[in-house]
Amino acid sequence: MYTYNILTGPSLCIKPHTNYQEYVYFLNFTDPFTVFDGLKEFSCVVSRLITTGDWNTMLVINQLPDFSVLKHFETVVEVYPKGISYTPKVEWTTWESITHIDLSTGCEPDRYESWRKPLDWGPDEWKLFYAFKSNLRVKITPLLRKIKIRYDIYRQWREELNDHCTIHTGFYPGGYKEYMAYQILFCTDCKPLLKSVFSQFPTTPVLTEMGDHLSVCVSVPFSDVARQLFCIIYNMRIQGVITEFSQAATLSYRQCEEVTL
Repeated sequence: MYTYNILTGPSLCIKPHTNYQEYVYFLNFTDPFTVFDGLKEFSCVVSRLITTGDWNTMLVINQLPDFSVLKHFETVVEVYPKGISYTPKVEWTTWESITHIDLSTGCEPDRYESWRKPLDWGPDEWKLFYAFKSNLRVKITPLLRKIKIRYDIYRQWREELNDHCTIHTGFYPGGYKEYMAYQILFCTDCKPLLKSVFSQFPTTPVLTEMGDHLSVCVSVPFSDVARQLFCIIYNMRIQGVITEFSQAATLSYRQCEEVTL
């Protein structure tokens, strides 16, 4: 299933820490493709996307640079500190079933952990993170030999990994490349309900906390399902589940090879 991109990961996202914080930027550039290529030279960029919609560039970054000095800069649409990311488990279901998703469930306060630990990684721990961040299933011994890390250092890093990272596995029944990924930014007081709604989709969503906003990446087929998705979103706004939303479709995505602190 990995060969056909039905399963992806397990991959890693770093949690917020007292001494390490990532930010999510939603921007518009007049020439996003040129900027997208140029951003690979920025060591502070963790990941970057070209999109089409309410913004055309989306960045995860570990600093707060002044993008207005870049050629082709147009606007910063939004910027938020990046919180915890989630990939809820999905059940075997069909796209037809999403038209029957129940939005009447009451909203309860979100009870995720808000405390933070310091990130005390040294060069070896960061090297392990870069080596395993896209796939924790990679064979350990050959990789450790390649990056010249002792097994005892790896074992200690792995034992503490859940303190510092969230681990994500994706399920895409038709193969990941057969779907259009929509990045949707919600303003809501009902985050648990939104998490429940998108966990009822046949593909794995990626949800990221951003203060009073929730970012959802949801992958749907290239068909009328996108219309059903936006019908659900508009129904949520009518029922008061969300107060506003913005969205863009992903055209290209890249992760950087390393992060410089």
